[in-house]
Amino acid sequence: MTTIYLDESGFTGDDLLHDQQPHFVLASSLIGDQEAEAIMRRCFPRFQGPEFKFKVLWRRREVHRDGLRALAAELPAVADRAFLFIVDKRFALLGKMFDYLAEPMFRATGYDFYRDGYAMRYMNTVHRDVLRAGGANVYEEATARWNAFARAPSTTNLKALQNYLGEVAQTSAHPISTIFGMLSKGASFFEASNSDLSDFTDSNEIQVTSILSSITHWRQRESKDFDIVHDESTSFDSQQQLWSTITRADFASPPFRQANGTIVELPLRVRSTTAVNSETSPAIQFADLLAGLGAKFAHTSDSDKRDPFLIDLVKRGAGALTAGGVRPHDDYAVGGVPLRIGPDPLDTMADLLAPYFDGDKS
Repeated sequence: MTTIYLDESGFTGDDLLHDQQPHFVLASSLIGDQEAEAIMRRCFPRFQGPEFKFKVLWRRREVHRDGLRALAAELPAVADRAFLFIVDKRFALLGKMFDYLAEPMFRATGYDFYRDGYAMRYMNTVHRDVLRAGGANVYEEATARWNAFARAPSTTNLKALQNYLGEVAQTSAHPISTIFGMLSKGASFFEASNSDLSDFTDSNEIQVTSILSSITHWRQRESKDFDIVHDESTSFDSQQQLWSTITRADFASPPFRQANGTIVELPLRVRSTTAVNSETSPAIQFADLLAGLGAKFAHTSDSDKRDPFLIDLVKRGAGALTAGGVRPHDDYAVGGVPLRIGPDPLDTMADLLAPYFDGDKS
């Protein structure tokens, strides 16, 4: 067995527009309790708290500045056993709006939005074009409108979203008019296809999908079965059935291509998922430090104001950490949406899950 330790930073439930926490970071680590405690004690020999917590260390970073530098210097030696999955929450909202409004129209007309990772490149393109041609205000307002609807799905909120999208389309030039015109039509298509909005729940979910993506990262590098250990405060009860199903030993399928184009071998071979009190687990505390650092790095890298201390930590070794996630990049789409040549990832996963959720299997 290989044990994977998980902890997170910046989780705000279904509200993905928290001013103070614009990023969600899930840290996964193969570093066990004994090694993790040794590292933290070397870096913070005078620390007296009940457990190592990043927010405590960062709040008193003038006191712990040398310790944080020492921690950064330790990271290159263990970087191959740690992984950060970073989600830019506002960018995730932009992607979810296209997933629910535009993608169904593509699918209905014979196109595969997710084929060969096209969706990720397309969203990078949309993000660039909206900011360049529409400005930050349009980007922020559009994602805020989607966030409001996703958190409280109702006909009223859907109409408000559709009206806003249509108004922007009519009062803007290309490419904004094209992008928002498509989304406005998508909102009409969505309304016609979803008569009962009470079923539209968990559309802002990012936690379990981040865990799944992180486990996939390790599955592509490790051959052993996994034990998952996470902080008991990392609760994904609302998605427990999904997680339990995906991690079943008999949940077998052909290799599954994710929306980003990477191949996942199923089953994931997760043999156990255990919640622990972080005070009793130095390995979880170490994952907390990694997640906290990741959130700070993400925030400063997306800001016009660079934090000199964070830049120093990167240079000292923190930059060796491997990170993936959902963030805008400069990998842009070329050409139109690919034609559909078979089941897309959404259809494939739905078909795989259906027997379990329909009660055909215990």
